[in-house]
Amino acid sequence: KWECYKAGFYEAHPPKGKTKEECEEKYAELLSDTKKFGECLQHIINEWKYSCEHYLSNPNMNRIAWLGQAALAYAYNIPSCFRGGYNLLTEEQQKLADKKALLYLNKWRVKRGFSILSMEQAQSKTEPNLY
Repeated sequence: KWECYKAGFYEAHPPKGKTKEECEEKYAELLSDTKKFGECLQHIINEWKYSCEHYLSNPNMNRIAWLGQAALAYAYNIPSCFRGGYNLLTEEQQKLADKKALLYLNKWRVKRGFSILSMEQAQSKTEPNLY
């Protein structure tokens, strides 16, 4: 039922006719266009009921990263394995993209009666963070 799966989120190869570099560049382009990125996020939190329920309610997930990667799949059917495009952004662009993702994460949470999260709370709880 996961909508992100249907959008190609878990594929291991670029969409036909695209290279790894092109996919990563497309991700950087999307994240740096805060208007378009926000529009994708709005569609995701409204349309991807099952994916959002699974990923955005799980405190062990990096929900900020998932939203960015989900937007890439939503907009271009480019899999999450091309998330390296995030590293093509400047530090300032990364912060703006992360803040935009946090805004939409919290919109989704508030609509469902969950508390608002800080950036630190929204990011992953990796093994070093857990222990």
